[in-house]
Amino acid sequence: MKLLLENWRKLLEGDVIQFPQQPKISEENIQFVIMVDSSLQRRLEAIYGGLEEIPIEKIYKIDELMDALENLLKK
Repeated sequence: MKLLLENWRKLLEGDVIQFPQQPKISEENIQFVIMVDSSLQRRLEAIYGGLEEIPIEKIYKIDELMDALENLLKK
């Protein structure tokens, strides 16, 4: 609580509060994740006969996989 009040005081006085930096992902790695996602989607469409036929749990698994891949590629 003391830290919160101290940071609030600094904010009111105009001091800059340094927040932790978030890891970044390069444009090249973003494009790689997009390419993998597109490839998986096309493969599932071929297997199930169309986007509408893919079970929703498969879509959720792919989303989890893409999030994990993106986090893996962050520096």
